[in-house]
Amino acid sequence: MAFAAKMHHQIRILGAALVLALALPGMSLGETSGNCSQDPDNPPARGQSGSVSVVTTPEKAVVYLGGQKLGPSPIDTVFPSGRHSLTIMLNGEELVKERVNICAGEKTTITKELKMPYGSVAVKTTPLNMNARVTVDGEEVGSTRGGILTINRLEAGTRVFKVSNGKRHKEMSVNVLPEETVELNVDFKSK
Repeated sequence: MAFAAKMHHQIRILGAALVLALALPGMSLGETSGNCSQDPDNPPARGQSGSVSVVTTPEKAVVYLGGQKLGPSPIDTVFPSGRHSLTIMLNGEELVKERVNICAGEKTTITKELKMPYGSVAVKTTPLNMNARVTVDGEEVGSTRGGILTINRLEAGTRVFKVSNGKRHKEMSVNVLPEETVELNVDFKSK
């Protein structure tokens, strides 16, 4: 009996250490629903079966549960009860990594709206016909060449842009949003 109590205590500590729900910021929105409590301090008993449904937007994201590859979403399957790691990948990017509870005899539904962790910025200068060099976080990325320079696949988050026309330069912070194009208008007419 003392051994069982000690093991329960160690499992509870281990469970508490693994409770980190690592949903990447801005990369997925969603919810977990059903009658199974998602309380990380009260994981469901193991050794029985429940069911799990994973629905993603867009579909065809690869779903892993408890280290087991379930396949492309949507998923609807029977799975052992307990607390499990959920990983969802899209185009080789890990967009969801969190822990979920699967309760015996209950259905747990996980719905996620996935966003790739990259966005774009379209740099436009005034006057438009100038050739301005553009750097992002200190790295040169291109030139406007008298038009609009669109920089694709920038990691989402705050980036420092520096736009130089040879005589003057302007520096600004830009919040790059996942799967969106942010317009950056740089006015060299005003001082």
